[in-house]
Order: sequence, then C-alpha cells, then structure tokens
Amino acid sequence: MSKSTKEIADSIKDRFEDDHSYRNIGLSERIISVASGAFILYTGITGVFKRRPVRSITEVLAGAGLIYRGATGYCPLKEAIDGKPNEVTVIERRITGPR
Repeated sequence: MSKSTKEIADSIKDRFEDDHSYRNIGLSERIISVASGAFILYTGITGVFKRRPVRSITEVLAGAGLIYRGATGYCPLKEAIDGKPNEVTVIERRITGPR
C-alpha cells in the first residue's frame, strides 16, 4: 500500500473510532454506507468517459457522500427526518432459553 493510501485508510479508521458528539447513525449502518458508497463511486468513475457522463458524475457525488456519511457517523437527512439530533438507535435482541 502506498504512503498516501495508508494515510487515508488510517484517517478513515480514526474517524470510525473517535467519539463524536454529532453521530446519529450506528456502526453497522456506517459500515454499509462506506461499502455501498465505495461501490457507487467506483462504478461512477469507470463510467465517466462512456455513454452517460452526467449519470456517472451523479454516481461519483452520491458515492462520495455515502463514504463521508459513513466515515463521520453523521447524516443530516436522517436528523431532518427523525427530528432527534445526536441519537443513535440501538436495536438489541435477546435470546433466552426454554421457559
């Protein structure tokens, strides 16, 4: 891995681990956001010089936005829809033995 790629990866890792007061999405949602954003960004970049450059640029912007959302843990759209700033929803399922 090159030095700049390693620095970027370390920066993203640090963002995941930092406790940030403006987080409103959970860890699993953040991971899914980064993964899907990377895929959308890749498809957008590979299609820029093909038939649909406007669509590809839109994909690049959407992918970059998802990666940023996952790296920071904050989504302004989710906050606007939920109306609950700075809350992370945790769903817990308990499995108990026979009663």
